[in-house]
Amino acid sequence: MSRIIAVVNHKGGVGKTTTTLNLGKALALAGKKVLLVDMDPQTNLSQSLGIEEQEDSIFNSLCDQTSLPIITIDKNFDLVPSDLELTTAEIKLQADVNGYFKLRKLLKEVSSKYDFIFIDCPPSLGILTINSLIAAKEIIICVQSQFLAVKGLNTILDLVESLKENHNPNLEIAGMLLTQTNNTVLSKSIIDSVKGTYKGKVFKTVIRQNIALPESSSTGQDIFTYDPECNGAKDYLALSKEFLNGKEEKV
Repeated sequence: MSRIIAVVNHKGGVGKTTTTLNLGKALALAGKKVLLVDMDPQTNLSQSLGIEEQEDSIFNSLCDQTSLPIITIDKNFDLVPSDLELTTAEIKLQADVNGYFKLRKLLKEVSSKYDFIFIDCPPSLGILTINSLIAAKEIIICVQSQFLAVKGLNTILDLVESLKENHNPNLEIAGMLLTQTNNTVLSKSIIDSVKGTYKGKVFKTVIRQNIALPESSSTGQDIFTYDPECNGAKDYLALSKEFLNGKEEKV
């Protein structure tokens, strides 16, 4: 069975999509079979892989009960694309007694084909994110190394605990990932604060600010295709190795 990981934070711009894309690709390059699922109506993950205006998307699967429209991007590397129409899915899912469990059912149908399934969640804690957390076995929380990005962490942790109690008892935190770090005093202070406050739950690997990361997304490429020698590629490669090694690597 595959490891199903939701990449989450209710704040936008913290590196969720970048992490879903490039951690997934690093694992694919290591020979693992990887599926990415774009659950964000903004479709940033799909666009970052050069996929736009597909006839079928995750919206059709969630709301019309069709099979997942899986697109092969590269060797060992597949995508379920999103669509702007997904913005209307929340109303439809809330009206369905099983609306919170749609993604879990869909992923069960394909999970045996993959080693890893990564879900790129929207920047909210609405029904699309809750669908993702109920479907997942693990979560990665992306934490931008800025003061305001850290303030909402307990809100996410409280939601995880609530879902564990009521809907998904096996859900675990794979780790908190510090992103967009730099050498400023503020960034270093936040890194130390997060690692101190959430000891044992934070990845040792941090993702440094690197212009190549947004540049690669804008060209529809992962960082390893765009610039395999840049810091962004080195950081996500290091993260993939730490991720495979498990919890004993946390700080």
